[in-house]
Amino acid sequence: MAKLPFGGLEVFLAVAEHGSLRAAAAALDVEPPAVSYRLKALEDRLGVSLFARTTRSVRLTDAGRALLARVQPAMGELAGALEESRTIGRTATGRIRITLPYVAYELAVAPRLAAFQKSYPDIQLDLSFEEAFVDIVADGFHAGVRMGDQIHEDMIAVRLTPPLKEAWFAAPSYFKGRPRPRHPREFLDHNCILYRFIGSRRIAPWPFRTAQGTASVHVQGNLIVNSTSAVIHAARAGLGIGWLFRQSIAEDLRARRLVTLLDDFAIERPGYFLYYPKANARLGILRIFIEAMKARKNAPA
Repeated sequence: MAKLPFGGLEVFLAVAEHGSLRAAAAALDVEPPAVSYRLKALEDRLGVSLFARTTRSVRLTDAGRALLARVQPAMGELAGALEESRTIGRTATGRIRITLPYVAYELAVAPRLAAFQKSYPDIQLDLSFEEAFVDIVADGFHAGVRMGDQIHEDMIAVRLTPPLKEAWFAAPSYFKGRPRPRHPREFLDHNCILYRFIGSRRIAPWPFRTAQGTASVHVQGNLIVNSTSAVIHAARAGLGIGWLFRQSIAEDLRARRLVTLLDDFAIERPGYFLYYPKANARLGILRIFIEAMKARKNAPA
């Protein structure tokens, strides 16, 4: 595709509008010789004269009038497109597409969502719940939310939650007639509430901390769910032992509907971060969303 002479066309439109090379130069804030040079270069490229010039006047030729009739509206459209892009980058209006796991929504986004939507009613959030890591650029997302240790180095990342500690938990009623486990491997002797990842369809193993590093146990149970809320509801009902982030069950722990087990073996994860490519750094509505959602010192996640 041939490169378009935008500089020459800008000069051509200025001369046509202002009626002289000197007036066009003043409007463009350049020296008159620069206007003359660019206009001649455009005429040489087209092989026609666009203006009939005398010492007293400059008027359009037939070729000039034909070019003006086509270029003037096209340049107006281009200017409008550029202004629309600037507006999208600066105003609190538009749509943001974000990919995130549902548990990240529960812990990082949901607690702040009502206040955000009240403050910015013209920003539409398009949230796609996915466990698997996706290519946000290829899939058309503005940003994603994942654990801090899962984000590629070429992305800009902003913390949304503090580090999150995992927890095993159950209702006190579950242990009536059952011994409490003293080691994570003893979970094999209990009915565990299993979580199936939505993306990979695999059952999540239960990792735990040891003196040598991290190990995991593949627990068994008669209930499999793909919802963190369902894990909590089943545990409240005394159906078995569940495993999630401690923050997810904070209210249940305070109300003593649930109790945690083997806290000394629990692993702490880096916490959730919102990440996005550098190309989106100037997107105003994304910056507004980040400011509303990012973690702050002395504030709950």
